[in-house]
Amino acid sequence: MFIDLRNTLRTYKKSLVNATCLTAVLLLTQGAQAASNSSTADLSLQNLERERAALIQDLLSPSLDVKQRQQQLKKRQRQLTDMERMVMRDERLLSSPSALVKNAFDHYELTFLVHAGAEKKRSAAEHWLASMNVSNDAILGARVGFRK
Repeated sequence: MFIDLRNTLRTYKKSLVNATCLTAVLLLTQGAQAASNSSTADLSLQNLERERAALIQDLLSPSLDVKQRQQQLKKRQRQLTDMERMVMRDERLLSSPSALVKNAFDHYELTFLVHAGAEKKRSAAEHWLASMNVSNDAILGARVGFRK
């Protein structure tokens, strides 16, 4: 179920932009693994993490063309909106001592991508890229190669 990071690392060229994106995917995967060890009260948050990881995976997927990517992102964003609402209304999470729950609410901007993006009048994908400090200038200025 989790993203196979070895294949992802082989697929993407090692540039500044891709390194940032892969780091974020790694953090999401670690968060999902931590979620699998938590109690049933965290299930809504685990589902949110899964949907968020799927949105980011679609955003970074080299196999999708522009039109397919836009369609997938719209679909994922609608699903993520519903999941975010469910997590925000899940009162069981308030009493959960889980580190996953604490981390999720401490990092609102990255946990609730759709809502945080809407507050800044951006899509979830645009908000995530901005949060990861990925801009047009960073992409255009990135060099392909290996870091030493």
